[in-house]
Amino acid sequence: MARELFINQWFTDAMCEAGERLITKLDESNAQVVAAFWFLEPEKNWELNIVSPLVGSEGPRKYYKRINDVYDGLSDDESIVSLHDIRVSNIHNRVVDALKHSVLYKANLKNNRLGRNFIDGFYIEDMYLYRIEWDMLSKLSNLNQVA
Repeated sequence: MARELFINQWFTDAMCEAGERLITKLDESNAQVVAAFWFLEPEKNWELNIVSPLVGSEGPRKYYKRINDVYDGLSDDESIVSLHDIRVSNIHNRVVDALKHSVLYKANLKNNRLGRNFIDGFYIEDMYLYRIEWDMLSKLSNLNQVA
């Protein structure tokens, strides 16, 4: 199995690359990633957040299994993010919701670092955003409101 990265207070290139590799592999497996970002909780370490409607429909346990299955296909020399350092959520993620209610809504924020800001009353100490698929989130939110 691939080697797990050590995650600490400092955001590293290795973390960025391992997260990007995981997201790419999840996209290839049709895991419906609509948002992905590293988030630093104050007084804690970084967590890789993956937002998908499948977490809501299948449950988080099955989604973590999807991630584990992706890891099984990686070579031993590739670095990975430990499942312990990954948080999965449905489309109602608190960070995404804060960004959705801010001036950043619909902005192209791919591969961007945000931090030390209050956004819609929510404090973001530091984060690295791979992407947010605003159109997909809007469609899914509208579907949930109709149902």
